[in-house]
Amino acid sequence: MVRNSVKLSSIDFCAIDLETTGVNPAFDKIIEIGAVRFRLDGGSICYQTLVNPGVLEDVLDEFFSFIDGTVLVIQNPRFDLSFINRAFSMSNAPRPELNALDTVKLAKKYFTDLPNHKLPTLASHLGLELVSHRALDDAIACMAVFCETLKGFGLTGDSSFSDLIRVHGDPVRPGMTSESSIGTEVWRNICIGEEVTIKYIDSDGVVTRRQILPKEYLTYGKNNYILAHCFLRDSERCFMTSRIMCVE
Repeated sequence: MVRNSVKLSSIDFCAIDLETTGVNPAFDKIIEIGAVRFRLDGGSICYQTLVNPGVLEDVLDEFFSFIDGTVLVIQNPRFDLSFINRAFSMSNAPRPELNALDTVKLAKKYFTDLPNHKLPTLASHLGLELVSHRALDDAIACMAVFCETLKGFGLTGDSSFSDLIRVHGDPVRPGMTSESSIGTEVWRNICIGEEVTIKYIDSDGVVTRRQILPKEYLTYGKNNYILAHCFLRDSERCFMTSRIMCVE
């Protein structure tokens, strides 16, 4: 994150939106990235790519280069940051500093008369037309909301980053975190880096024996997971701790 004394006019911001296969970054994948790198004077560069969930690593280097050195701006960023964090942590690509300014927080403070602060509502209020479920359109709308709220709060290019933080509050970080230990009884038999066999029940109720190589403990929302190489599927998988029936 930039120094508090830096003027907003000298900061490169980057609005980001993702389309994903679902809502849980432990299991679901990014399928589209849209981003706009911009300055408050109106200059901007767009980035958009569709993503094959199985080969996301192919685009992470160019995505990192696009957002490197920017202050991220995201609508409800905890969701998107969690997916971005998982993508980078499961690859060898350099990982960016992941925190962001939240356009929902800013919009709630400025657009106080709107019925809600969802992006389509905000875009309609600003006279923007969105293409449904396309990442770049949503990123552009996010940028517009951000710039409009800054104007509304009287923030200009001569304002400092600390002035913006006083309005926004602390930047938001990913909702998924890495834990050193889970602390439940079953996990005392599982160690990071040591192969183990578990009996696991999936969401369809199918029970299988899985030989896994644990790599990381994760927490997302109220659920705990373990990221591991699954020898049955020969790929990295996230296993929900509550579905592990026993450790053999």
